[in-house]
Amino acid sequence: MPTPLPNDELKIELLPSIDDAHKIFSFAMLFNGYKHHGSFEGSAQRASERKRNSLTEIRNELFFSARSSRHCDDETYLKTYEALLPLIIRKIKQEDFV
Repeated sequence: MPTPLPNDELKIELLPSIDDAHKIFSFAMLFNGYKHHGSFEGSAQRASERKRNSLTEIRNELFFSARSSRHCDDETYLKTYEALLPLIIRKIKQEDFV
């Protein structure tokens, strides 16, 4: 996995367009939900809650969706990214990095 990118270093310019599956997956991997939440199970639990109150929760949901899509050999993470993109942009603009 690539080196994680902290929330406070995210910039809108780094967000991939919704039609670039490879870049979206790479972007999702800039957050490691397994490490952040201590385990696969911890990341899965938080992602399934879909709270979306913090940038960390949003990024974990995208990370887990991308990992799940890789495992299932599908592209479900693209719809997740499309749904989460406006929330990510809002959090970056508000500098709400928690």
